[in-house]
Amino acid sequence: MIAFYIFLSFITGCIIVKSPLLGLFFLIILCISCSRRLGQRQVLWFLPVVLLPMPFLNGDEQEAPPSVIEGLTVIDYKYYRDEVHYVVSSGGETYELFTENPALEAIGTYCTGRFDVAAVREQRNFLKQDDALRLTVNDLRGRIYLETLEGRSCIEQDKDFPMWLAQLRYLYMQKVLTYTDHSYKFDLLTLTVGNKSYIENDFFDSLQKLGIYHLYVISGTHVAFITAVLYFAFRKMRMTSRTVKVLLILSLLMFYMLNIFSPSVFRSVFMAVMLIITSFFRKKPYLTVISLTALIQLAFNPYIVFHAGFQLSYITTYFILLSRPFLHGNTPLVQLIQITLIAEVSTLLVILIQFNELSISGIFMNMVFVPLFSMLVFPMVIMFQFFLMLPYMPAVDHLYNMVFSTLQEVIYFLANIIRHRFSIKNLIDPVHVAIAVLSYMMAVNICRLKFLKACLLGGVFMTVIFAANALDRDDFTFTMIDVGQGDAFLIEDHMSDTTVLIDTGGEFTFGERESMLAERTVLPYLKERGIDDIDLLILSHMDIDHVGEVGDVLDKKNVKNLLVNTDDPKYEAWSENYIHGTYNGNILRSEDVKNITAGHILIENLTLGNDSWPADSNDASIVLKVTLGHYDFLMTGDVTEAMERRLAEAHGRLDADILKLAHHGSDTSSSAEFLELVQPDHVLISAGAGNQYGHPHKEVLERVAHTNILNSAEAGMVQLNIRHDTLCTTSRLDASLDECTKKRAE
Repeated sequence: MIAFYIFLSFITGCIIVKSPLLGLFFLIILCISCSRRLGQRQVLWFLPVVLLPMPFLNGDEQEAPPSVIEGLTVIDYKYYRDEVHYVVSSGGETYELFTENPALEAIGTYCTGRFDVAAVREQRNFLKQDDALRLTVNDLRGRIYLETLEGRSCIEQDKDFPMWLAQLRYLYMQKVLTYTDHSYKFDLLTLTVGNKSYIENDFFDSLQKLGIYHLYVISGTHVAFITAVLYFAFRKMRMTSRTVKVLLILSLLMFYMLNIFSPSVFRSVFMAVMLIITSFFRKKPYLTVISLTALIQLAFNPYIVFHAGFQLSYITTYFILLSRPFLHGNTPLVQLIQITLIAEVSTLLVILIQFNELSISGIFMNMVFVPLFSMLVFPMVIMFQFFLMLPYMPAVDHLYNMVFSTLQEVIYFLANIIRHRFSIKNLIDPVHVAIAVLSYMMAVNICRLKFLKACLLGGVFMTVIFAANALDRDDFTFTMIDVGQGDAFLIEDHMSDTTVLIDTGGEFTFGERESMLAERTVLPYLKERGIDDIDLLILSHMDIDHVGEVGDVLDKKNVKNLLVNTDDPKYEAWSENYIHGTYNGNILRSEDVKNITAGHILIENLTLGNDSWPADSNDASIVLKVTLGHYDFLMTGDVTEAMERRLAEAHGRLDADILKLAHHGSDTSSSAEFLELVQPDHVLISAGAGNQYGHPHKEVLERVAHTNILNSAEAGMVQLNIRHDTLCTTSRLDASLDECTKKRAE
């Protein structure tokens, strides 16, 4: 019990630093619980533990990695979907190494020389994702990108014990991969050594939609099943109870060695081993054992407290352990229902904070798939290990392919018949407190078999969530998303819950590895804003830095209408890749649309006909005047000075409060004459930090020096919040730009 309260005190301290109000709520609960269980005086012993996380969490940033290291040793492989890279050690610290050089293929390889460590990418958008924190949570100091070994030398040295384990895991994986040509081998690798790199993203998306992703992540469920199967097998061999327990401990430790880097596996294996050991003394200190596993992991890496798997694993386990007195005596079916429901409601707060999602079907899907995996999938995974040691058997190969391919088809089918998950925007602390209270009350009623009351509380929970998700004090929010060297602008009408997205940003590569930009910027930002539906997606023109990520957006979000210029010289080639056979929404041709009303968002299409510009995609940009209440925005795509002159001839004055400078602030656009016609108070420049083109150009900045310049290359993401005649600016990186101004008098 002491270890339990030490762990809770540490977690409470972490919450206080990140969310003071929520942390204060949990501190009060901690003090009340501790005083009731251990006595009022004992509370004072745990309060200092609450202060422990504050020094390292309150620091400005994690310590930056060195820019150069001297020498490195390959200690493990890092698996990705289509390739294998490396984990290397230098000076007692670990780094992730990206290279295609075959000289580094063997674990234990030592290389001399200097190696550059890439600077950690800062978070330039209002997102919870943090690359530096992600590296720290995974016990990595940085990343190394190596194209050549010139000036360095490598030799293969003797392996230490962890390296031998990594090598063993690699050899096992190769054995599985060469056993069959069917894709079920990838599922088996996921379920045996936790290697998810070969599984398609679409399949994992389906698992997440159904709320059964945890079944494909090695955790306590797998360990419990392995323990039960081995116990049954050893007992059938007429072994003594003591011998069985010793063999179980050895078997579990071997299993852990293959999955040594998984927090959930460490927790479940350590807990199982400790419980087996304590059973020699006829004791079962569940809370103490699981708390010790958590404290040991925190001692090695305190930042693991931010790992979603760590949080979900321990919260679920604690809730189920504390519910054991209520589960005892119920039928197996009732216990299954109770455990499934408790696991779902206990993790609601973490899932909302970590993933900004709410599932409406997870409970029912778990009731179906948990028994299915327990009775069919897990036994097949264990049996496959024996088949690996035997000569290849076509019948076995066919059976496994049939079962796992059918399972995938069922999962895909169920995932696509309805919308299972809804995006929920970042909620304020009082709502988090309400969710914590409601989750606890639902769990208590589930334990007491008061399912009707639990359902009523669930209804209150849903009402609170969707009310908080719908309310907003502003009329409109206009966001310039920092997508590097590209454009992506999000317009939200909070009065009618309408969303317009202009461009999606581009895609970039390192060597031959594509970087899925939308998965780091546009898509997570949409989720954190609680947006699943895009009422109108406007693609200004078909250059890659404006539309390169449209495929991901169309795939992940419900885009109702798509506005494009079909006369763009790049349109046909682009549409072959993204539209035909994949997008089923309404396609609007720019040349057919002059005015669009989306909620309270008024859009005037100023684009000229195709007889007014040459066959150039930039000058084919859709030019829009967007009116948000009292404020006018002029969106100019990448048009050149020549097109600006034609626009002026066609439309005369183009007054706007906010001007999006064309072509990322290039001197090929934004002429003095054009700026005089627009007379903006604010200008938006969407350009990549340190981009190779030098955008925005000095001449352009001098022309708009009298305005409020909002440049994503310096300020990162910029939000413009509009309420009545007031516009408030908030930037991610430059607090000096944050201000509220009134609409200027006409």
